[in-house]
Amino acid sequence: MHSLFVRATGLAMLAGALFVPASALAATPSDTGTGTLIGTVTCGPDEDAPAAHIEVTALGSGVQTLTDSTGSFVLVGVPAQQTFRIEAIADPQASLTTSRFNVAVQPGETLDIGSMDLGICGQPQQPAPVPVQDDQPADFSQNG
Repeated sequence: MHSLFVRATGLAMLAGALFVPASALAATPSDTGTGTLIGTVTCGPDEDAPAAHIEVTALGSGVQTLTDSTGSFVLVGVPAQQTFRIEAIADPQASLTTSRFNVAVQPGETLDIGSMDLGICGQPQQPAPVPVQDDQPADFSQNG
């Protein structure tokens, strides 16, 4: 009788274990229908100069970030299982851009999309110098 009880208990445990994997496959907090894209933005003829402070966006998703000083970026919260164009924009006028097309991430996935090259590095804007006119005498007269 004891061996029959042990067999019945073993069968019950085995049957219960068949249901565990189904619950283990349930969505975890990191699998919320979004993923993460990582990569770098470069510029220059050798495609190895880091492009710092470049806006990177997944067009149409509302997700965007800036590259760090090494040209690296992390786009967190990209909607999963949708195709996006990832665009790096160097300036507000969008005169220097580069794109990666047909990028899709799976729920909870971190996908490295590699390096995106701008081709040329933008030059920092410098304020125009204020001309100094030394040939005109200063007017120290007072109106009376």
